[in-house]
Amino acid sequence: MIDLNTILQKFPWEEPWKSKGKPIECFWEFDLTVTREDIWPYLIDTSSFNQRIGLPKFQYIERDGKLLGKTKQAGFILEWEEVPWEWEYLKELGNARIYKKGFAEYIRLKIISEPLGESRCKIYVYLGAIPRNFLTRKILNIALPKLKESFQKGYDQITEEIKRGRPKFKSNQLLEKTFIPDAQWIHPEKLENQIPFLLQKGISKETISKVFDWIKSSTDNDLDRIRIKRVSRILDIDPDEILYLFLHGCRLGIFTLSWDIVCPHCRGVRTSLTKLGDMPSNDQCDVCEIDFDTTGINSIEVTFHIHPSVRIVEKQLYCAAEPATKQHILLTKKIGGKKSFSSNLLIGSGVYRLRKKGEKKYKLVETKQTHNQTDILWLPETNDEEIKVSPKPNLVFENESDDPVTIILEERSEDQDSLRPTEIFDYQEFRDLFSEEAIATNLQLDIGIKTILFTDIVGSTKFYETEGDHGAFLQVREHFIKTNQIIQNFRGVVVKTIGDAVMASFSSPLQALKAAKEMQEWFHPENKHTPVRIRISIHTGNCLAVNLNSNIDYFGNTVNYTAKLQSVTNSGEISFSETIFRDKDIRDYLRKTEIKLKKVEFPLPWADRTDFVYIWKV
Repeated sequence: MIDLNTILQKFPWEEPWKSKGKPIECFWEFDLTVTREDIWPYLIDTSSFNQRIGLPKFQYIERDGKLLGKTKQAGFILEWEEVPWEWEYLKELGNARIYKKGFAEYIRLKIISEPLGESRCKIYVYLGAIPRNFLTRKILNIALPKLKESFQKGYDQITEEIKRGRPKFKSNQLLEKTFIPDAQWIHPEKLENQIPFLLQKGISKETISKVFDWIKSSTDNDLDRIRIKRVSRILDIDPDEILYLFLHGCRLGIFTLSWDIVCPHCRGVRTSLTKLGDMPSNDQCDVCEIDFDTTGINSIEVTFHIHPSVRIVEKQLYCAAEPATKQHILLTKKIGGKKSFSSNLLIGSGVYRLRKKGEKKYKLVETKQTHNQTDILWLPETNDEEIKVSPKPNLVFENESDDPVTIILEERSEDQDSLRPTEIFDYQEFRDLFSEEAIATNLQLDIGIKTILFTDIVGSTKFYETEGDHGAFLQVREHFIKTNQIIQNFRGVVVKTIGDAVMASFSSPLQALKAAKEMQEWFHPENKHTPVRIRISIHTGNCLAVNLNSNIDYFGNTVNYTAKLQSVTNSGEISFSETIFRDKDIRDYLRKTEIKLKKVEFPLPWADRTDFVYIWKV
């Protein structure tokens, strides 16, 4: 059972606040007919909750790693410094504000959730304030207790929403002329005016209607950073269709594209750029107290915005809501100097990172039912870099320093809503529509695993002599058109052409192999429509994206290896590496189609070894 004394023992007032006089303290209990697992996403979204209960909008700016807030309430200007939030998944969250202007000098909030049987939970809310003077004490003594009714109303609304279930967004013909109130529309007719052009690009009328209806009925917060994968999930539309619409919409002046540099710790946007070529090699996050390399595979996110000539979008904040914006972080706790902390973490099976704020190194925590260990001991003498424990482990941390330390537990999995450069680079429409985009000449972006495919015309010298320059040019041109078409049909992109050769990239080895098969079938000797014959090589591995001739090119050992495979490949053949051969989807495909392969040696003079490669004569 939790009461006010329990709260004060767990969260005692610290200097200088406890010497400022007796605080005003409110403590409320709310019994809810939903589980804490159900209500947790609503509890951490404090901005939405504050909007529910009628609090005014806030303005936030970040300065020197501090979050500074401002609002106007009851005719008075309030200004404060937001103390970093602390929270523990499913258990508790809290923050504090140090006021420069306002009725109080300091206000702190703690929210604790506890299970109450299988289908209920209890929420405890503690609110403590240090009044600025005698008059403001009287005002706060009246105003703060009245918030209990507002909290009850907000929790009742949330409970009803959870029980009712949130319906998926559905396009409604009635919405076509309905625009959300208070939105700053400048030229909303631009949306309707561009529909014929989007239809000409092959985008379905249903997709256009759903996206435009969503835009018209969405708040500024929803449209502040438009994330393609999230919109796809909301509207139940294939993300490729959504991306295709937004890319063309950028060219029609209804959207803009942004390259956002994201902090690897808090995942907050540190810098937002309109041109990829302006990307710096490093950035910093003052909040997390780290500098970081921007060229890592997950350091950049591609987002979209409504063009300001259509609608002015301003993010509406009613609270900093740190826990909601950093849902990958399951625990953040400030531990005083020479203090210790322990807790039973309510985390399931998975892989997590445990680190101290301001440090890049971390401990890897793997939780599995098969692991016997139940405790995570993070003590001065603990040197383990990888910890294996069962789900819901006990964490014990001891701060050996004299200064406070903030510890953080976060999910290792990456943000599933992020559209990364590695994905958009493999989208042919992006390369066609944004051909001016280029990486800075001094940067190399890590784009992770790519499957690279090279084609080359066999016997091109003799071919030119036989066909003549004019005839050969026409045939080679038709060859490029056909290979480009097939590559796109199998969700690949043409990275570049080199003489008579094509370099393409695929996100899947199987798609690359299927594209290679179709290309070889088209350029087969039995096809009398073309005299062109080709050879194809495929390999997969890590790649870098670089600037070559002001275009986005791929570079690295994977690209070089694929190109060198051409030396063991003849006309009508597809060669591929051991890595491709070992891919599960490839093995299944080869088994089902009963394809016969030839295994040959592939000397690597640059590595002083010999590999084996596989040849498929189509």
